[in-house]
Amino acid sequence: MRVGIVGGGAAGLFAASFLKHGGADFVLLEKGPTCGRKLLLTGHGRCNITNRKPVSELKDGYHEASSFMKASLSSFTPDDAVRFIEDELKVPLKEEENNRMFPKSDKASDMRDALVSYIGSKNIKTNFDVVDVQIENTPDGRKFNVIARDKRQECVDKLIVATGGQSFPQTGSDGKAYDLIEDTLGHKITPLYPALTGIPVAQQDKKFTAKVSGVSVYAGAGLYLNNRKKNKTEGNVLFTHDGLSGPAITELARNISEYVVEEDGWIELDFTPGRDDKEIDDELLDEIRQRPDAKLTTIGKKYVPASLSEAIGERAGVTGILASSVTRDARKAFVNNLKHLHMTIESQPKFETAYVTRGGVALDEVSRKTMESKLLKGLYIIGEVLDVDGISGGYNLQAAMSEAYVAVRSVLC
Repeated sequence: MRVGIVGGGAAGLFAASFLKHGGADFVLLEKGPTCGRKLLLTGHGRCNITNRKPVSELKDGYHEASSFMKASLSSFTPDDAVRFIEDELKVPLKEEENNRMFPKSDKASDMRDALVSYIGSKNIKTNFDVVDVQIENTPDGRKFNVIARDKRQECVDKLIVATGGQSFPQTGSDGKAYDLIEDTLGHKITPLYPALTGIPVAQQDKKFTAKVSGVSVYAGAGLYLNNRKKNKTEGNVLFTHDGLSGPAITELARNISEYVVEEDGWIELDFTPGRDDKEIDDELLDEIRQRPDAKLTTIGKKYVPASLSEAIGERAGVTGILASSVTRDARKAFVNNLKHLHMTIESQPKFETAYVTRGGVALDEVSRKTMESKLLKGLYIIGEVLDVDGISGGYNLQAAMSEAYVAVRSVLC
């Protein structure tokens, strides 16, 4: 039996490694000149390879796919991943805050190079841009004839599709494989959204974010569409020249469609999450009474960095005003911007900067226990090409490893 893997990203590389470990005959087909180009970007170049949370907690980080992911995560846990990486790939790992695991070297290239070396160059064919898959039923079983743009062909008995999503298309995951999967292999593709990326804000709000570009602050963040709260998060918010970023913001991106302007989409920031408006207003009033000669924006530094307090003060119309001169309405306006800063969304976030794609191959057409297609026996689908996206912190690479493991286990049975 010969196994083919289409796609040399994280999922494809780990599938190939598990096949190598199992002594299988296989070939990895990568459309680009090298494998693992997107893997080099993960963890800001440090490669947050997994998260060591228990599976019972980890699965909840995959949004609507949490139930689907439970089986594969339980079959190949984060601890299993750590053992395989350290014992087989010989890459020492370290644990950082929030159970995140990284190579001790802090180099994503060490992880990628270890995978490629373990697999072996004779098992990898690069610049193999797959444009067609012909399926033939023979007396000996089903065959998949994988055809490249340059007419090269590989005939395999089992086929693992790990072509990636549409995020960071410059690394090769440009989304073109979805057409092949839908038109040739017959699978349904759910709508695609960029996920884990910054959110651009409208021009009038860009003036605000540009003034405090580079400032990071802990805040609550709510996404509103059609005047209804769609999602909310809490964590660090980073202001940029283009808009908003940081963990609390990037998690909201997956819910923003290309119709966000028509949906009147906006972000509400709360710089004192867990405390209500009245509590902050009473506290601010007490500070004003104690420090009448201080500027209101100076007092505001109790809640946010100085530059952000100044920007909030400008929006509230209290720039330069001493506390003793602040009216009730001016104080309320300042509190309102501390608790409900409104940022209008300019457009859907860009796939070019998204770390993950939401959407992809519909999960009801894939077995969660084997990753085998329910429509086409012998075909397996893993990685970001599936409609699975996790939160940041090692979740998406762990999903790729777990899915690759159960697919290979099924192939080798």
